[in-house]
Amino acid sequence: MEMKKIGELLDEISRGHILLPEFQRGYVWNRIQVRGLVQSLYHEHPTGHLLIWRTIRPPLVRGNMTPDRGGHSLLLLDGQQRLTTLYVLFKGEAPQFYEGERLFFDLHFNMQTEEFRFREKMRMSGNPAWIGVHEFLREGLSGLLQRLSQLEPDERQVIHDNLAQLSRLDSIRNYTYAVDQLSDEKLGVDEVVDIFNRINSKGTPLKLADLAMAHVCRIWPEARDELRTFQAAMKVRGFDMGFDFYLRCLAGIASESVVLKGKFLKTPADSLQTAWAELRPAFENLIDVLRQEAFISHASHLSSHNVLVAPTVFLANRGGRFPDAFIQRRFVRWILLAGLWGRYSGATETKLQQDVALVLAGQPDPTPELEEAILRERGRVTVESSDLAGARVSSGFARMSDVVARSNGARDWFTGIVIYQPASGQMASSVRHQVFSHAVLAKAGLKIDKANINELANRVILARKAPKEVRSLPPADYFGDVARDQPGALQAQSVPMDQRLWEPQHFTDFLATRRTLLARSINHFLQGLLPAQAEPADEQGVLAMMASGESVHTEFKSSLRWDRSTEGVNKRLEQTIVKTVAGFLNAEGGTLLIGVNDSGRAVGIEVDYETSKKKDRDGFELHLSQMLESRIDGSLASYLTVTFHRIDECDVCQINIDASDHPVYVDEPVLQGGGKLPVFYVRSGNATRTLTTPETLRFVQRRWAKTA
Repeated sequence: MEMKKIGELLDEISRGHILLPEFQRGYVWNRIQVRGLVQSLYHEHPTGHLLIWRTIRPPLVRGNMTPDRGGHSLLLLDGQQRLTTLYVLFKGEAPQFYEGERLFFDLHFNMQTEEFRFREKMRMSGNPAWIGVHEFLREGLSGLLQRLSQLEPDERQVIHDNLAQLSRLDSIRNYTYAVDQLSDEKLGVDEVVDIFNRINSKGTPLKLADLAMAHVCRIWPEARDELRTFQAAMKVRGFDMGFDFYLRCLAGIASESVVLKGKFLKTPADSLQTAWAELRPAFENLIDVLRQEAFISHASHLSSHNVLVAPTVFLANRGGRFPDAFIQRRFVRWILLAGLWGRYSGATETKLQQDVALVLAGQPDPTPELEEAILRERGRVTVESSDLAGARVSSGFARMSDVVARSNGARDWFTGIVIYQPASGQMASSVRHQVFSHAVLAKAGLKIDKANINELANRVILARKAPKEVRSLPPADYFGDVARDQPGALQAQSVPMDQRLWEPQHFTDFLATRRTLLARSINHFLQGLLPAQAEPADEQGVLAMMASGESVHTEFKSSLRWDRSTEGVNKRLEQTIVKTVAGFLNAEGGTLLIGVNDSGRAVGIEVDYETSKKKDRDGFELHLSQMLESRIDGSLASYLTVTFHRIDECDVCQINIDASDHPVYVDEPVLQGGGKLPVFYVRSGNATRTLTTPETLRFVQRRWAKTA
């Protein structure tokens, strides 16, 4: 054991004598830990010892440094967090081996109270007693005294009166650490890490992933740089995944096991490199799928990163792409269910291994078995309103309700900004808005449990904070304006439209009703991700669709052209039919029921018969065909099947629409100058959306790339 002063240790780091092995984790300390260390040093309290491995056979080290010191290298095993903190304090920069998320350069010291705090403008501005610790330690007490005459009189006086405290702070550079050394030349990396874990009982021991990373780096020296580069690229795209996630996926691909020991530690370098080459395109494609199908553009939208391990392994073993659109949608459904029901909230490694084993079993579609595992554990996968009672905004239910809102085209109630653009996967910044604030409820004389006010059913997502005046109003005072100015915006977030529930005195009923609506919308969305089944051309099939509600594959329209509110023909209603048909053609197909209202009740198309020359089904179908063919380019006959049914003494028209094998555009009239402009529509969630030209180009390239 040696005794070394902090100043000596920092100089050795500067000269490259003390190195950091590649398997060490990065810098992870926070402000509290940094301040705590400096306080302990100032008061001369114990701060532990250091552990160094002296070896002539060093593994890969951090920071592109060369391990060489008289034939031996000194590798820092225990003390990285402390020495990195001290290096930043004294040198004003990170050591060469630094890797981490954040460093802290704004610690201050009060010479009078001997208090350490990070920069607080209101507290410190104009108070000469506060001095920056980093600046002071870099120049030292002697340096400060040399420029004392340059300071303001009040600063000079405070320094003069508190020289003892400053001297004590300056002396922490002479604080002495006990340095233990491992020097047995027979020790390997695995043994050294094991020794470290046993000695460092008070710190955070190296995780299994750290040891796995050490193994990978030892046999494949470029691995950390490869992972780090890919990790940074995925972070830019919104998916900042840790090394442990990529190692799990790598293990699953290379060794068919996500356990980061045993078989994985025996995996040769060439197998790891092959697996890595398969992992990258698989994960990138999965991100694209999540953006388009699951309305997820950021890793924070997931309850757990672990839900992406099995799908990534599945894709990596199949060239990076799903076999077909049906299996792709079923995997999206499973990812959402796994997050919703906390698949990996306990016994994580065991469940990950079970799920990876299923995707590697060779079945074309392992999702039924994957979903069955959730069903066995939870008893059901259908959400009930009681599940949402007390659900917080951090829950899986909240994340799932956000997915549904984004799929419904949720937009800001006050600015009209669309929260999520599915074609590009871009999302506006979002905030949580309390429908009924505590102040509103209190003003109404109601005493409501804080948990109810904060629960999911009382929250919606907006693009930015609601106007200040709105935040102090009950919903009844502004929901009407929202419904008028932003049609459908309330419904997109499952807000009850019964105006009685918008009053504070009915807050409890509002919560209960919205829980029911949220549960229903979640179930409809998840059901819509199942492969579309051909509906039987009979009354029972239509009734089943009506009962299930609108989804990604089903749409209701109450009429073709008759406006029930104005009691007259409205050609804009025809345009919504054209858009819906085009949207289904450009997506995965679906079914349009005309003569069924938004609530799923048959209202009939007899009113449309009266607007045609031939006032019956034939006249209706003829007008429908002519209308579609005049507005949508190309022949539609091979993609559409039109049938009629008698439901509740009303005629209902069913249009089954197959997915088109080429892009379909709608001719839209140009408002100025006449003429027409081709517009691209696509079905997304349970709505039809218009894509911009750049979005259309990207969508067409992705959607029909295999058939182009």
